[in-house]
Amino acid sequence: MKIRDNWIADQSHLVLDGLGDEAVGFYLAVERKLSAIGDPQISWQMESGETGFFHALLGKRRDLLVINNEHFPEYNVLFAAQAHGRALHVAWLVLIEPRLAKDLRRAVQVDAEPGARFEIGSEMDAIDLMDLRAFLGITRLVFKDAIRALTDQEPEDDVE
Repeated sequence: MKIRDNWIADQSHLVLDGLGDEAVGFYLAVERKLSAIGDPQISWQMESGETGFFHALLGKRRDLLVINNEHFPEYNVLFAAQAHGRALHVAWLVLIEPRLAKDLRRAVQVDAEPGARFEIGSEMDAIDLMDLRAFLGITRLVFKDAIRALTDQEPEDDVE
């Protein structure tokens, strides 16, 4: 999966001391919580993420757990865990990757505000926005739950 900086809409990072060997445990905790939630619209898979072809050839890539919602194909949530010695860096990222079909839908809107017609998400109504926020909220909940599973502590609300 290719990751471009301008596709990252939101992100949260945390470094966990003494848990450098728990990257797999983090991913397992995320998958357990997603399974327990059981939202039929949400799916996930492990992928390799890179910022470009040549960087990938040089080994600059990360294992990522990619979460998708079937109603929001432009939105992906990525979970990353990388050991740095005895510390574990965990990350939650929201990627918005423009899709041609959605671009066409935005182009033919009749009730779009001037200047906002081609903004990603401008084609969504209030119910779509509530569902999108629920999806993103679920992934934040899962992120915090996975951290709690590893540390036995409640992560701060403003995890950056």
